[in-house]
Amino acid sequence: MSSLSLAMMLAVAPASASAAAAPAPSKETAPAPPAARARAAKPVAGPKPTAAEAKSPAPGEVVTLSGSIPGLGVTMSLKHFVLANGLRVYVLEDHSTPSFALQIAYDVGSRDEVSGRTGFAHFFEHMMFKGSQNVPDGGHFKHVLGVGGQMNAFTSNDVTVYFDVLPSQYLDMGLWLESDRLRSLAITDENFENQRSAVKEEKAMRVDNVPYAKAMQEFFAQAWANSGYGHITIGSEADLSAATTADVKAFFDKYYVPNNAVMVLVGDVELNEAKTKIEKYFGDIPRGTDREAFAPVDHAQTKLTKRVVDKLAQQPLYVLGWKTVPENHPDRHAVELMMSILLEGDSSRITKILVDEKKLAVAAVPLPSGSAGGHAAGSAFAAFVPVTGVGLDKIEPVVRAEVENLKKKGVSANDLKKAINAKTVGTVEQLATNTGRAILVGMGATLDRDPLYVLSDLERFRKVKPADIKRVANTYLTDNWMVIEIVPPQ
Repeated sequence: MSSLSLAMMLAVAPASASAAAAPAPSKETAPAPPAARARAAKPVAGPKPTAAEAKSPAPGEVVTLSGSIPGLGVTMSLKHFVLANGLRVYVLEDHSTPSFALQIAYDVGSRDEVSGRTGFAHFFEHMMFKGSQNVPDGGHFKHVLGVGGQMNAFTSNDVTVYFDVLPSQYLDMGLWLESDRLRSLAITDENFENQRSAVKEEKAMRVDNVPYAKAMQEFFAQAWANSGYGHITIGSEADLSAATTADVKAFFDKYYVPNNAVMVLVGDVELNEAKTKIEKYFGDIPRGTDREAFAPVDHAQTKLTKRVVDKLAQQPLYVLGWKTVPENHPDRHAVELMMSILLEGDSSRITKILVDEKKLAVAAVPLPSGSAGGHAAGSAFAAFVPVTGVGLDKIEPVVRAEVENLKKKGVSANDLKKAINAKTVGTVEQLATNTGRAILVGMGATLDRDPLYVLSDLERFRKVKPADIKRVANTYLTDNWMVIEIVPPQ
């Protein structure tokens, strides 16, 4: 089971930066911002603003955005302002601990890459730690780890996120580090070649040499062929080999601009001080071209069956599922809860039948919504590890029968309540930390144009009724599902 667990994690999780060993602490004071890099770009029309985005303040103005989850005691109050160059900033003051989380989300992911140039979004997750005009290679790690802080980054199909956690007195340092690499990242031939090799090594370690991972990622990409989600996040080795320094620099200049970024500060910071310092370090970085709207994705379900021999696999793995709905679709919450009821935990319907009663499988694992696709392309998939000698022909009918039973009989109020409670606990736990709140606010502001999206999203989960589960089961769990059978060599 260890190989399965690792494969599940690697196949569906966003790629994340690897932490380096901590160098000696640095007492260097952040200098004044260097000269801004030149960008001549004529703005073009971007995505239409949502109702939440339409409330954005004028440059320099500060507005308060507040929300809560009734009955849970969860509240959030953000201060929001926008710099003249388009950088959107959200500040949540919380003085309970002497630290803060600084998060910057760039509205770019693997879905924005074009054919023949895949892997660029993830590539910059590495390059952003290779130095800039005033920070040497590895200097970001040296500064942050040297004062007891933490940092990391991750790339998904939809967004690239960087975050630092620092003691309160190092706000200047955190802002300086982030602004310096935005304005003057060292995209040199030497750094490019170095990180190209590093990404190839990561791909070999995380994908190519992990049982099931490569087959699953390629299968998920095939499910969304002819869209931005039609390739794996880390990209292809052929594309990485063919890329040039000029190619990746053009990608950086297009997407790493203030008006394509969201900054979130959560923790022991003071609004006026933070605003003054953010304007100091980021205010003169020029605005770039507004990004184009992401092309609509075709959610039509088509049958897809695939059998792959994986030389690294020790036992078969079967993955079955459907295309469903994007993140902002009103049915998404019912779909996610439905899959939780079917597969989440030892008491879930399919797990009880396959593992406990019929003993046809040793595990049934639900995959996160959007694991095949992304924010604009939802999915509902599950992975099954059979008992030795049990083929897909034994597993598939049992799953199909339980799906049909769900369509006809629906779910009990108690089963739905358990699923909602699990979702609630998970979200509230994320909101308990500065880093969790910073990432959730940043993701909501970037992808949904609503920094308080996490609150309204959880409330929508809590409003799902048993009738909704039955309805979405009949709507989306069609007979022409997608199946991949990953088997070891004979």
